[in-house]
Amino acid sequence: MLNLSYFHTLLNEPNTEVRCRKLLDEVSPVVKTIFERFIEKVEFPLGGEYYIRTYDQTLITTYHDARNPTYADKKKNSDIGKKYFVGFYRKVKDREHNLFMLEFNGISGIILFHTEINFIPFWAWIKTDQINNVLDSIPANYSIFTGWKEKETIPKEEFISYIKGCIKPRKRPWFQIGKSIPLEGQLEEEALMNELAAVWENLSRFRTFLNEEIETSGQAYDALMLLASTRHIKETQLLGRHYTIEISALEDSKSNGRRQAFYLYDGDQMITKGFIYYYEYHDKNSPFQTIAVQLEGHNHIFTSAREILGDGVKEWWITKVFATHNLDNHLVMNTAMRLLREHGFRVKGNDYYVGSFNNETKSFVEGLEKVKKNFIDGALLFAHASEKLELPTDENPIDRPDPVEPESLEDLEPNFQFQEIYETIENSQFTFSKEIIRDLHLNLTALDDKHFVLLSGISGTGKTQLCRLYTNAVYGLEYETENPYFTIIPVRPDWTDASALFGYYSSFEKRYVKTEFLSVLLNALKEREKPHFILLDEMNLARVEYYLSDYLSAVESRKEIPLHNDDQVVDIPKKLVIPPNVYLLGTINVDETTHAISDKVLDRAFVMTLSDVDFDEYWKRVDQDVKDTLNQEFLLLQELHGTLISSELHFGYRTMGEMLRKLHANLQLPEEYQMDPTEALDRVVSEKVLTKIRGDERISLMLEKLEQWLKNHFALNSISLQHVKRMQEELEYYGATQFWR
Repeated sequence: MLNLSYFHTLLNEPNTEVRCRKLLDEVSPVVKTIFERFIEKVEFPLGGEYYIRTYDQTLITTYHDARNPTYADKKKNSDIGKKYFVGFYRKVKDREHNLFMLEFNGISGIILFHTEINFIPFWAWIKTDQINNVLDSIPANYSIFTGWKEKETIPKEEFISYIKGCIKPRKRPWFQIGKSIPLEGQLEEEALMNELAAVWENLSRFRTFLNEEIETSGQAYDALMLLASTRHIKETQLLGRHYTIEISALEDSKSNGRRQAFYLYDGDQMITKGFIYYYEYHDKNSPFQTIAVQLEGHNHIFTSAREILGDGVKEWWITKVFATHNLDNHLVMNTAMRLLREHGFRVKGNDYYVGSFNNETKSFVEGLEKVKKNFIDGALLFAHASEKLELPTDENPIDRPDPVEPESLEDLEPNFQFQEIYETIENSQFTFSKEIIRDLHLNLTALDDKHFVLLSGISGTGKTQLCRLYTNAVYGLEYETENPYFTIIPVRPDWTDASALFGYYSSFEKRYVKTEFLSVLLNALKEREKPHFILLDEMNLARVEYYLSDYLSAVESRKEIPLHNDDQVVDIPKKLVIPPNVYLLGTINVDETTHAISDKVLDRAFVMTLSDVDFDEYWKRVDQDVKDTLNQEFLLLQELHGTLISSELHFGYRTMGEMLRKLHANLQLPEEYQMDPTEALDRVVSEKVLTKIRGDERISLMLEKLEQWLKNHFALNSISLQHVKRMQEELEYYGATQFWR
């Protein structure tokens, strides 16, 4: 007999440590045994891709954290352990799918018998017009629950509109499909077994739809991974000109996909860098397995791989759409389709053909290289036709429309939900800790009407990258995508007053000279529902209080800034208020070329310092080709970084990345022209690390350690060692030294 009321009491035990321990000792053994007996009873074979998983590991980790003084305070008010579950799962393509679950929920006071499923399959069923059939497969007396803590029930008749309402704002909830009973009184184990069996049987039709969706998505993603597997495309010919192509190894992009970089070269000169994305689903635009080709921050091809699934051989035709403002899109389309035909593509109206897929042999009829090359060539031609990319041509100039204006901004919706912002940044190729991302988020959003953050630290730690990552994440954009609501403005040393930001009226030209900063402010006044981000890069190259004082005063007082008094100027207002949807960021470096930040500025800003780097995490995201060839060199550079950090002369991610790229490029030379790996490492250390060393007697010990490190790994006549010895001699003689003579 199960004492459900007692279980409810354990789930609501206020002490996290005690709660987790009691669940592990008293609830887990009983519930897990019953669930295992149930799986045996329904005769579903365990093993391979099917398995049982419980909440035990989370409880064990939380229990030990609650006993650890370092984490105890954080775990004191945790909700972990206020529910307990055991589930039956299927794992396909490294993605886990729940087929059935038994959950004891102490927060809502219920026992749930359900299948847990995320938002994406329901979105897919809406796109394929299967949603009504799916909902009909759920028994009338069963419920659709959502919510981690307290459960919310969504009526079936409202569910489709609920799903559609989640798409644009990028809400991606989880749902539990099944029934519940109160977590109270007593219940025979056999009665619980019978309830499990009944719900399992009644959800069989729903599971059929779910398994079909799992199979379809798996097959489509397999086709994408097939395309991803080839890197043998070495050349192409576009507009009468020959190019070479280099394709990088596959790398993780976001949690819902992977990507490959590709490079187009004219001789030794890189023309452009693009990305091929292989999405399990695209969180913003599609629940389907999608291939996208991105160039110059724009997706020029975006299509579902499900188009080629079915019986026999399926042709892959893609419909091209151009949607731009202030442009004759019909003319753009005609130009693009003509270019495709001239380059051997089959074209029908606005559709073009990239290849055929044989569903019996799971292969592309034309071969992987040909189909993948069609994707790359097609994207390059689309970028050229729309003047996002100007390809050199040896042919006569072609007629093209006027320059393309930015693509439609209507679909760009801001979202300041930290979880989504963090996951987007975490799944990028860059390395930033949760603490730094959270700090930036809070600094920018804590005040409703004032948003001003300064980022300081050594060069190369990713200050500008972090700003771009964060602002793009707010709009659901990837790092490389052009964000019309994020503007980088380099600060010039000659900025001495507010006109550097707000412009000025020229009495000689009889017009108002408008700046990029002012343009952003005027746009922000027109689109007050959209946050506008401005990054003043290296803002202390000039005295910040000179050029920024008017802005800071206006934000603080909410008063207008006077711009001009000329009635003939109609495009610029006479006075300007700073709207609360302007977010100002600034990067600062501290060296002899910059100015100190005054207290007036510091009092009005949150100041973050980005000097810590995590090279272990950075290495996980490095291109696989580099990992395969430079692991030893990376470890040595990491050691070197540790030697320099005590004197705050260490280097950041940019320096590490550039050194690794040079070392990798050396290995791509013909063998007879390559530098010895040790000589190459010596040179990059001399060129990228030692150049920043300067100081007085306080760096004496660091130079001694650096000398010993160099002796351990390089020859006694190495370039780097000679520089260090010379700096030690200068330090002893003059009391100060630097790399530069």
